Amino acid sequence: MIKTAAPIMQTLYQQDEVEVSPERRAFLACKGQRLYGKYCGTHGRGICAESFAEYHIWRGEYAVVRDFLVFLNKQVDYIRQTTPITPDLEAHLRLTARLMERISGLLGE
Repeated sequence: MIKTAAPIMQTLYQQDEVEVSPERRAFLACKGQRLYGKYCGTHGRGICAESFAEYHIWRGEYAVVRDFLVFLNKQVDYIRQTTPITPDLEAHLRLTARLMERISGLLGE
């Protein structure tokens, strides 16, 4: 979780939505996907994917976070279409669904 009282975070905080260039959005989409792989690759012990979303919300870069949620939703759809669903895939699905819920909550959606 981001320490909102930290001086550096106060200088980065953006209450209004900030426009993000297409190039930067594409770069951050790849970064978010890598962090998600790390998040689920450590069986949910890492929080880097959630911190990524929280950081970009804090900066007012909501489009980046919405892009990340679209990616996560596609991951959930892909896992649900996989047969048979193994216990590992089931756990991965639960982790991803919970991550999406928390990020949606941060967005206020």
